[in-house]
Parts: sequence; C-alpha cells; structure tokens
Amino acid sequence: MGAVKYWEDLAHAPVRRFGPVVFGSALLDQLLDLMGEKHPVHDSDDFARGTDRRRRIVPGGFIHSITSGWVVQHGSPAAVVGMRRLGWDFVRPLYPDTPFWFTTATDRAEEIDDRIGLVETTRRVFDENDRTYAIGRMSVVLLRHAAQRNAATGRVQ
Repeated sequence: MGAVKYWEDLAHAPVRRFGPVVFGSALLDQLLDLMGEKHPVHDSDDFARGTDRRRRIVPGGFIHSITSGWVVQHGSPAAVVGMRRLGWDFVRPLYPDTPFWFTTATDRAEEIDDRIGLVETTRRVFDENDRTYAIGRMSVVLLRHAAQRNAATGRVQ
C-alpha cells in the first residue's frame, strides 16, 4: 500500500486507472448475507432473467465500496476527513465474476482553509471494450499536508 495522499496530492492529479477487478459470486453471497440487501435481482438468477438481465447483478453500493477499497489496497489511502456528496449513475448491469476496470479523475479542487480542502472526482467503471457500467461523482474533504505536518510535531493551529 502506498503512502497516504493528501489534498495537495489529489488536487491536480492525473487520471488514475485501476483493474482488472472481479466481484466474485462468493463475495456477493457473503455481502448479501452480511448487509441483508437480498433484493431478488441481486440474489436470484431466475428473478433477474425475468427482468431482462442475464443473471443476478451486483448492487450499486457494492460497486462503490469495492472500487474505493481497490484504490486503498492497490494505490494509496487518502486522508479523508469526510464526504460531502456521493452519487452514481448505473448505465448497465455488472454481473458477478466479470472483470472490470475503473478510473478516478479529479474534476475540481478547492482549499477550504489551511487544514483541509475539497476534492470533487468522477469514477468511471468499464469493461475491456470500454463500455461503461457506472459513473460515480464524489465530493470529499481531505486533510492538507500542512495540517498533517503540524499534527506530527504537536503544534496546534
């Protein structure tokens, strides 16, 4: 895992690409049991086929969670203080055991004060043929480097 990324690291960062990621059937079953999100389209192939899906689909919230976790595990965690906004558009269904990739792009960054800053990003989830599954837009508050340095030296601002 890489070093923690602060506001300054992400404010003008290039597009970051990750993958391939696979959301396996066993993981889907485990999370459906844990979270209780057993809507039939996620839990039953037969039901999903009746809705013009090939089989059950991965819930959108799980797509957000696994892509965020993938960034932390295979990239770097971010010094997130809080989330302001999160929204996803789900363009096509993501089926379990299907490889996918995703990018995260910084759209806008703004200093809030000398301790924190705001970063707005867009995450796009797609397949090997560049067909989009989902687009997520996030607005997060991140700690700035100066605040991290002052915390390490024990200085209070």
